[in-house]
Amino acid sequence: MKESKNVSTDTSQLSKETLLKILDNSYDAIFATDGKGVTIYANKACEKYFGIKPSDVIGIDSWQFMEKVGCYPPTAPITLHSRDKHTLEQTTRTGAKMLVTNNPIYDQGGNIELLVQNCRDVKQLEDTKRDLEQTKELLARMQDEVVALRKKELRNVTLVANSSQMQELLQLVDRVAAVDINILILGETGTGKSALAKHIHKSSSRKDGPFISINCAAIPDELIESELFGYMAGAFTGALQKGKTGLVELADGGTLFLDEIAELPLRLQGKILSVIQERRFIPVGGRQEKETDCRIISATNRNIEDMIEQGSFREDLYYRLNVIEMELRPLRERPDDTMALIYYFLNQFNKKYKKEHSISPECRDILLDYSWPGNIRELENMIERLVVVVEDSVINVCHLPKVFSEAFSKKIQLLEVAEPQASALDTAVIQVERKMVVEAFRKYGSSRKVAHALNISQSRAHRLIEKYCNYSETISNSQGIHD
Repeated sequence: MKESKNVSTDTSQLSKETLLKILDNSYDAIFATDGKGVTIYANKACEKYFGIKPSDVIGIDSWQFMEKVGCYPPTAPITLHSRDKHTLEQTTRTGAKMLVTNNPIYDQGGNIELLVQNCRDVKQLEDTKRDLEQTKELLARMQDEVVALRKKELRNVTLVANSSQMQELLQLVDRVAAVDINILILGETGTGKSALAKHIHKSSSRKDGPFISINCAAIPDELIESELFGYMAGAFTGALQKGKTGLVELADGGTLFLDEIAELPLRLQGKILSVIQERRFIPVGGRQEKETDCRIISATNRNIEDMIEQGSFREDLYYRLNVIEMELRPLRERPDDTMALIYYFLNQFNKKYKKEHSISPECRDILLDYSWPGNIRELENMIERLVVVVEDSVINVCHLPKVFSEAFSKKIQLLEVAEPQASALDTAVIQVERKMVVEAFRKYGSSRKVAHALNISQSRAHRLIEKYCNYSETISNSQGIHD
C-alpha cells in the first residue's frame, strides 16, 4: 500500500502541517493561550462562531480578546485565576451561544503553561437534544399506536358459533385458554384458524402481551430463520448494521402464532423445539443465547402424522405443539354457521361501504347450497364483492357468478340420477309440472309472479325454474326476478 507523503504512521512524528490540518478541520472552535492569557493559536472555526479571523486575535491577551470579539463572560481569566478546569456558557457577538471548556496544562513547576479552550455551539447541542427528545416521543407514540392497533385487531375478532360443532369448540377454548399450554389448530384453508388463535390469546392470561403471527408458508426458506430468530449485525450480506429482532423475541410475554407450521423447514424445527423446551434461542450470526417466554399456538391444513412417517416433520416437535388439538370443520359441514356468516358479513360490509343491501331468499338458498371450497375466506370475499358491485338494493341470483348456478345445476342433476326409476304416474306428474313451470315463467318472467300463479312459495318456484328452464333464459329475464 502506498503511504501518504505528509502523514507518518507514527503519531509522535506528525508534522506541523498535519497537526494544523486536524485542528482547522475541527467542528468546534479551538483557542490556545500561554500562561499569561495571551492568545497563541486559533483555528478556522472561530470565524463561524466569533466573526473574527485567527490572525485578529493571535498576540492579544484574554481581556483584549473579550473586547475584540464581544463575548461574555471572560472564561480564560477565570481559569487562569482559579487554576482549575472550567466549563462555562458564553454568548458571542454573532449571537452564538457557546459552551466553552478551558483545560489548563501545567509545567513541571505546577504553573499553567498553556490554556486550551474548546468552544462548542450550544444551539447545535440543544437542537440535537430536542431532535433526540422528539425521536423518543415519536418512538413512544408509535409503540403506543402499535399496542392500540394490536388490541383493536384482537377486539375485532368475531367467531360465529351457531353450529353445535363451533359451540363445542368454544367451550373447549374457555377451558384451556387460561392454561399456559401449546395448542395445535387443524382445519382446511380459510376455516378461521387465525381468528381462533386470536380468540384464544384474547381469552388467556397473556391477553395484555403481544400477539405475533407468522405464516411459515409465505416466507422463503432462506429468510424464515432470520424472521423468526432475528440476526446480529453483519450476520450476512445485506443485513442491517444494527441487526434485527426476531418474532420469537418480540412475542416475549405474549403469544406466537405459527400458521402453516407444516411448511416450516426441517432444519428449523429443532430451534422451535428448543424454544418450547428451554425458552432459549440463538439469533442468526450470534453466539449468546437469548431468553423468551411465549405461548405457541400453531395451525396447519395438512396431516402432520403422514409427514412424520415420510420424515418431513419431527415427531418430538409434533407432540410438543399438539398438547391440545382443536379442529375447525369446513363450512360445508356447518350450514348453521354459513347462514349466520352470510348476514354477519353483509352487515359488516354494508356499514363499511355505506350500503343498505339485502339478499333475496333465492340468492340466500343458493349460497347455502354452495360447498364453499375456500370456506369462510371465500364467503367473506364473495359478500364483499356483491356489496360493492351490485347497484340494486336487493342482491339476487342474477348477481352471483356463474360458478354458483353451475354448482346448483350439478346438484339437481345428481339428485335426479340418485332418484329411483320413476313410475308412469311419476313421469306424468313431472311432465305436467315441467309444462306448467315453463309456461308460467315464459308468461310472467319472475319467480315471484310464477309462485303467485302456481300458488307455491317463491323459493320453490325459483328451484323449479332452475330445474326446468334454460339458465340463459333465466338470465335474460333476470330483471323480472328482482320484482
